[in-house]
Formats: sequence, structure tokens, C-alpha cells
Amino acid sequence: MRARPVGILLLVVAACSSSHGDAADAGGPAAATPDGPWSMFGRGATHTRRSDAVGPHAATVKWSFATGGPIASSPAVAADGTIYVGSNDESLYAIAPDGTRKWAFATGGLVDSSPAIGSDGTVYVGSRDGKVYALAPDGTVEWSYATGAAVSSSPTIGADGAIYVGSLDKSVYAINPDGTVRWSHPTHYWVDSSPAIAADGTVYVGSFDTKEYALHPDGSLAWTFATGDSIYSSPAIAPDGTVYAGSYDHYLYALAPDGTQKWRVLLAALTFDTGIESSPALGADGTIYIGSFDDHLYAIDPGGQVKWTFASAGWIRSSPAIGADGTIYVGSWDGKVDAVSPDGNLVWSFATGANVSSSPAIGADGTVYIGSWDHELYALSP
Repeated sequence: MRARPVGILLLVVAACSSSHGDAADAGGPAAATPDGPWSMFGRGATHTRRSDAVGPHAATVKWSFATGGPIASSPAVAADGTIYVGSNDESLYAIAPDGTRKWAFATGGLVDSSPAIGSDGTVYVGSRDGKVYALAPDGTVEWSYATGAAVSSSPTIGADGAIYVGSLDKSVYAINPDGTVRWSHPTHYWVDSSPAIAADGTVYVGSFDTKEYALHPDGSLAWTFATGDSIYSSPAIAPDGTVYAGSYDHYLYALAPDGTQKWRVLLAALTFDTGIESSPALGADGTIYIGSFDDHLYAIDPGGQVKWTFASAGWIRSSPAIGADGTIYVGSWDGKVDAVSPDGNLVWSFATGANVSSSPAIGADGTVYIGSWDHELYALSP
């Protein structure tokens, strides 16, 4: 764990304006439309993290589900309401909408990867045992693929069913629905970021080698963009093709589809050796929301200007989720889940029993699902 940052310094460099529509994750022919209310990390393949449902306006616990270890994985929600989430007890869990256990599948390592759900209900997830697993809706193994190192990247599913995922073996993979590898592309260090897929099929993903990669649909390199430090954050793609990505160098970057920088904004003091692990969420009006290790949630307009900041009492590693009414939900290292209004005011706060690095998912009925290091998955009712 890197040292905790303190203080805030805001600086916008080379800002230029860009327009954003209110399209959801459907994208174009190569970007997968979500098959459930929250079918993968970021909700859909472009990772806007924006739901069609209105979330809870009060912190009411519908139920909680106990696993055998901390939950850093972010949940996915299937069309039938089943919730899937990994745990550091080395298992993936399937939980019914009423909070009862359907099944658990044991891997050989921690499961901090977030699951993704295919159009046929197949569940894909990575494990620190180095494998990507495909599980049928009843929990039986369809196949597993062994990469060369731990998999904590969260899989993303393309429109044709291909599974895109990174590995700590310094590679990005495209895996066919039958478990065979379509292609792999090397980077120069770990890939913990979850790939995002644009409407034209371009795959964007960050690496600990400091670079954001753009890969053509066949796996060949389109371009790389170098930041000042490792990239853990997963990119989000706006309707106009702008790619937003955070870096440990403390900046949020806005990149054009050709890899040129549109702007960057500094979200924490450069004197600290931690930066951004949270992934950006995109509001219907183009506002970008992202957390930082300086204990703040930021709202940034499409031109790169900071609109407001919301102060937490701990790191924000969790990636925000946005309800249909614009409310932002996010976890914090202070052990709380916060609901924040579109103008930056606290709507409600819910205290779990430990740190929260899991990112929230929003169900079809507006229920917010999020894990905690207290071993519990929480369902917060609308």
C-alpha cells in the first residue's frame, strides 16, 4: 500500500472543450449493450457506470450477505436479479435477489476481479490463481484459461461475446466465448485496469507501465499515451469517443480517439506518492466523477474544469455509480458508502464495519449493491 496523501491542489492544464451526449453504454456495433441492469464492471463495455434506475434516497439495508473474507470485488447484477461478487476468501458467490446464497465457486486465489455476465448468463471472472473462469448460471465450470500470473483485472464483454481482460503477466487478452484465445497484446508491466470497448471496437486499457493503450479489434496497437505514473484506474468512454483515464500521477486525462491529449486535471498534491485508483463515471450531462486518494470525490465538467469536490474521511478507491436521477454512489476507506447529489451535497451515508474499496452496482429496481472489507455484501434498498 502506498502512503496516504493529504491536502488538495487543483490545476487544469491545456483545457479544451468537448461535447457529450446522454447515450448509455450501448455504444455502436462493437460495444456490448448491458444484458442485465449491471452486467460488468462499469455497467457496460464503455464503462460509463450510469444506471437507468433511480437509487435509494435513504440508507436502508435490505439485507447483507456474509462471505469468508474481505470483499474488494465489485458486484454484477444479472437480468434475473442474481448478484455475483468475488471475495478474498478465494470464492465467487451467486446471491439471489432476496439475499440468500445460490452457490459459491472456489478458485485457487483471491477474487478481487469483478465478474461479467454474458448474454447467455455465463459468468466470467478472474482470480489471483492466474486463471479466468467461465461459469454457467448454476455455478458449474464451462472452462478456465490460465494466464501467466494473477488476474485482478475485471473482464469486459464485447458485442460478439469476446471477453477482454488484463493480467499481471503484463498482457491484455481477448478470449473467445469457448475459452480459446483470440489474441493477446503485451505491455511492459502489470495490467490491473479493466478494458473498455468503444463503438468502433477499439479496446482501451491502462497498465502499470504508465501507459494507456488503444488496441484495434484484431489486437494490434493503435497508439499508447504515457502518463507520469502507473495506471490502475479503468478508462471510461464518452459518446463522442473521448477516453477518460486516471493515473497514479494524480491526473485525470481526457484523450481524443486518436490518442492526443484534450486536457488533464490535477486531483491531488504531487508531493504524495499515491494518486488515483478510482475509475471515472460519466453523467448524462457529460460530468466526470472520480475518487482520489486525497479523500475526495471530484466532479469535473467536459471541458476539464472542477465543478465541485466532496470530502470523505478516507481514501476513495471505489469507483462511483450514477443513478438515473444523477445521484452518485461511492464507497470510501472510512468504511462508509456515500450518496452525493449532482451538486455535490451529501444525501446520505451508510457505515459498514470496515473499509470500502468495492465499487457499487445498481440493480433494476434501484437497489445499490456494494461489498466491504467487513466480509459483507450490502443491498441498500430504494
